[in-house]
Amino acid sequence: MKKQLGNNYYNTISSNFENEMYDLLLNDVNAALFDYSDHHITNKPTYKNILKRFVIDKLFFVFYFKNKLIRKPKGKKIIVSNAYINLNIPDSIITLPPWNFSPAKFSLSSWKLIKIIRELNSMFRARSLRLLLSDRFKYLKEVFQSELDVLFTKNKVVAVIVPNDMAFFEKLTIKTAKDKGIPSFVYLHGLPARYNQVDDNRADYLIVWGKGLKELYKNAGVIEEKILTAKHPLYSSFEPVTLESDLTNVLVITKATCGVPSDSSKLVLTERSTVLYYTELVKENLKKLGVEKATLRLHPSESADFYLRNLTDDFFTIDSLSKEESLSKASLVIGPTSTMLFDALKMDKNYILYDPIFDGLTLEGMPLVSPFTGDSFVKLSNSFEDMFYNINNPIHNICYDKLNDFLSVDLNDEERFLKIINADK
Repeated sequence: MKKQLGNNYYNTISSNFENEMYDLLLNDVNAALFDYSDHHITNKPTYKNILKRFVIDKLFFVFYFKNKLIRKPKGKKIIVSNAYINLNIPDSIITLPPWNFSPAKFSLSSWKLIKIIRELNSMFRARSLRLLLSDRFKYLKEVFQSELDVLFTKNKVVAVIVPNDMAFFEKLTIKTAKDKGIPSFVYLHGLPARYNQVDDNRADYLIVWGKGLKELYKNAGVIEEKILTAKHPLYSSFEPVTLESDLTNVLVITKATCGVPSDSSKLVLTERSTVLYYTELVKENLKKLGVEKATLRLHPSESADFYLRNLTDDFFTIDSLSKEESLSKASLVIGPTSTMLFDALKMDKNYILYDPIFDGLTLEGMPLVSPFTGDSFVKLSNSFEDMFYNINNPIHNICYDKLNDFLSVDLNDEERFLKIINADK
């Protein structure tokens, strides 16, 4: 890949890097440089976070030994995956990759890999470029890849499926699979807020949940033949209903910012007051509508304490319920570009898409992308007048025909997927 436009420091100190190494470290270097604010839960040095990291670190060894007790079915094709898969794959077993462990699932790992992963994770947590660019890190990366190669051969792995291709371990696993001729797949778990020729395009294939997404990636320059469609387990189709849409119990979804820049082609940084500014803009519109209180639902990565310390009144109550409970109680949902739109519609609630545009860009400094531009299955409510109209006319706000068309799949893609993983096996 080309170097990330605007990432001046990393581009300078990595001038002698090969493209592969530059790309491999990009996400973690950006985390070290830019993801430091306490509005993200993981950045807040609480006793809970420290204890959680300690327990996870120790559980690697516990799960390793427990992993040995889980009987691996004989005669099954081995697929390594930590993605949210909704594919029928006969005569196969899904195993977790070595950096993921579960007491209930088999994980492809070794004692040597466990030790390497622990040391690499400690370097990532330190957020030190000196460590990430050190000879020791490079050595650990090479040993990890070599050991993973051995495990792939020993277990006759037929496919690798990951939920993203930006994180270090996912990138390295894709690279290892490609070197061995094992087909690799990125299986998307959400709707992206950006499209380019780099991200989600590092594996051999990209699996998306609908023809609409396939078209967007194709328009961004991803080769059409490498994109497969698969039904989402929850969002594959929607029955037209009369959506609940009134102001008695408004649920507002925050405009959470990414800790690490989400576009590898160019550096776009968003300062953290953006999330507060968004809530203030929503509040102003709701007050015009006569709303005196609303519930604010945070992204799982966000810190409630940050909002409580910096919001200057009690208009919003921080939501503490599960997603399902929260949506069931809501009479209306207002939020930015988010897959929460689908969750709201599944619960028969109107979703008001509010994503303010200034000088052609969102509050994060990014262009809006389809299907959130207002010309797809949901209208964009970026003025008080639009919001008022779309709240009172949900049948105009949501177009079920366009929604189901966007999520429709090519029925031949599942057969094509099976042919790919069964080739020469």
